[in-house]
Amino acid sequence: MTAEGPWEIPPLDDAPDIARATEPRPGITLADARNWPGFVLLIIGGLVAVAAAVIGAVGFPGTAFIFALVAMAASLTGIALVLVERRRPQPRTPDQPAPWQPTVPPGA
Repeated sequence: MTAEGPWEIPPLDDAPDIARATEPRPGITLADARNWPGFVLLIIGGLVAVAAAVIGAVGFPGTAFIFALVAMAASLTGIALVLVERRRPQPRTPDQPAPWQPTVPPGA
């Protein structure tokens, strides 16, 4: 049985294995296109909130209240989308073995 990808010798001491970190890498949330609709809704919510503040300062409280409701709805929906997408399991790439497949070095 051989491994399809590169393999490395596991550390013999208690040194941390930085090659296979369990936590996500920095920026991976932004790079994942599954989160983009939620981020777009968050940006829209922020922009509409700023517009509501400006409209309220100008002197149109009814319109500002409507804009504030739209901003709140967009922001809450964006947060919900990002949280739902983060809970979904990540698809495995072809170079990652299934959890039940052991990684065996070549020649073993």
